[in-house]
Amino acid sequence: MSHKSKKILVSLALALGLSSSMSTGVRADETSPALQQAKPPVINVTPAVSDEMVATLTVTGTIVPRQEVAVGTDVAGLLVLELNSDQGDVVKEGDILARLDKSSLQIQLAQIEAQRAQADASIAQSEAQIVDAEIAVRQAQEALDRARALSLKGINSKMELDNATNAHDSAKARLNTAHQALIATQSQLQLVAAQKRDVQLRLEKADVRAPTSGVVLSRSALLGGIVSANAGPLFRIARDREFELAANIPEVDLPRLKEGMPVAVRVSGMNEPVSGRVRLISPEISASSRLGSVKITLERNASIRPGNFARATIELTRREGVSVPLSAVVYRGTSALVQVVKDGVIESRDVELGIRDHRSIEVLQGLAEGEDVVARAGTFVANGDRVTPIRMNDEATGAIK
Repeated sequence: MSHKSKKILVSLALALGLSSSMSTGVRADETSPALQQAKPPVINVTPAVSDEMVATLTVTGTIVPRQEVAVGTDVAGLLVLELNSDQGDVVKEGDILARLDKSSLQIQLAQIEAQRAQADASIAQSEAQIVDAEIAVRQAQEALDRARALSLKGINSKMELDNATNAHDSAKARLNTAHQALIATQSQLQLVAAQKRDVQLRLEKADVRAPTSGVVLSRSALLGGIVSANAGPLFRIARDREFELAANIPEVDLPRLKEGMPVAVRVSGMNEPVSGRVRLISPEISASSRLGSVKITLERNASIRPGNFARATIELTRREGVSVPLSAVVYRGTSALVQVVKDGVIESRDVELGIRDHRSIEVLQGLAEGEDVVARAGTFVANGDRVTPIRMNDEATGAIK
């Protein structure tokens, strides 16, 4: 075979090999995975669980005494000699908080005692005068009777009868005067007794006592200062060491509150919350601020101080219910829905919502416990889509057990 013939045969072989290779490549493409049926997308789901749901309302306010008692005295002009209590002291009812100078009152009492002794002597003198006057009246009556008898017999003259009559009237007048003097002296004695009681009462008030048990909030009395009627109270006491939180809340939230609701109060500077209960709900709304006031009693705690800022969480409702994470709910206008995954197919379902907290929300109607819902609704899938569900753990979904 010639060299030219060999060259032709080689070229023909190369052409046939290239054609075979191209045919094989086309068949490989026809059987690649890209042409096979697509697998449904993977989506994270979480089950609807039964959980205890708590509805709360947060308010802020200031710690104030439940009852504040002003302690003072109406004994003005006296010097403060002694102070036994200061701000922050715990006192009992009847404790002497301060002592005032009693020397001027004691002098007044001594003067009154002297007046009383004088009145007693005047009464004794008046009683003696009454006895003498009664004897004089009796004697004058006997003389008058004799004068009348003699006059009837014609033995006495009319002048002697008149003298006897006048003597009798004079004796009666002296007796009446003695009685009036006794009454006046007795009245004077009653006045002295009243003055004595007044001074004794002022002496008692010179010892300023605590009218109730509690803690001293403030003290305005100064050692050596003179008590004035216009100076205000000497001490202020929080009765029985009871404090409460005074807070203002919007008018729309007031109807949700009821007396006795439990409250957790976090006081500024304290690590642990203090338990409390709603004591008083204001019947009036401020026309300017549209706020109403609420008073929350607090359990006793030595760390609580009047004026502290505090934040209270009021428990409105607590109940068992079906809940899902907040991210599982999507809103369209005024409606709320969840995406339920059933047999690998998405079903958008309208639901009625209830209590919510910072991680989950209660579903009142439209969803049963144990049904799987899309953990982040409305993001990648729509109603009717087929998916491959994968359950998430509680930490990932934010669900609360």
